[in-house]
Amino acid sequence: MTKKTLTILGASCKLGIELSFIYAKNNYNLILISRNYQKINHLKKSIEQKFPNISIEIYELNILDLDNQKLVFDNIKEVSSGVISLIGETHYIEKINDQKLFNVINVNFTYLINFLCFFLDQFEKKNEGFVICVASVAGLRGRAKNFFYGSAKAALITFLSGCRNYFNNNNIFIMTVLPGFIKNNNDKKKTIESVLQIEPSVLANKIFMAHKQKKQILYSSFVWKFIMKIIQILPNSIFNKLKL
Repeated sequence: MTKKTLTILGASCKLGIELSFIYAKNNYNLILISRNYQKINHLKKSIEQKFPNISIEIYELNILDLDNQKLVFDNIKEVSSGVISLIGETHYIEKINDQKLFNVINVNFTYLINFLCFFLDQFEKKNEGFVICVASVAGLRGRAKNFFYGSAKAALITFLSGCRNYFNNNNIFIMTVLPGFIKNNNDKKKTIESVLQIEPSVLANKIFMAHKQKKQILYSSFVWKFIMKIIQILPNSIFNKLKL
């Protein structure tokens, strides 16, 4: 039986590492892409040690460099069965005209979509493939602290929704993942944020199971789904007074 091949964008993050091991365990060859070559090289060696029959390619990518995007895609040897995107960058707003904020939009949407379209074009031509993107509940309603990030994630959510509609009659599966907070450190101090966090290993397993079940939308937890349903229906007169 021919192995499927999965491309993971942003593979060096904790969620990417967990997903890499899960899909390798389930007999997927891997194409690991990250801006941190050293980390994905270490990840490659760790996976090969545990799953020696898995083929792994690794590539360093600067998502904001369009020439680099094309070079990386053209150098990929295996034809991908699907792609998971974990690429993201956030920056809290201190002043409205901050160049870092525009980079947040470029990383989370504009330049990411450019790279994803290389794969979508490939999938359309062979009439088969899947795309799983980690967006964010921040994209469901703009908040004062991070509305540049939220705007980019909202655009990504809409793009993925459009892809589902566009590829409706094709054998191409599109899934949008909507996490709240993902745990990235070992801080055990109890805060509201820490209570609402999800472990990368838990989210990775949820993504894999949702992929198997062909779920189109995946919240990281029922709690976040409930919270966002409330936030989305709050009148502006109330919402605008909240410090969210």
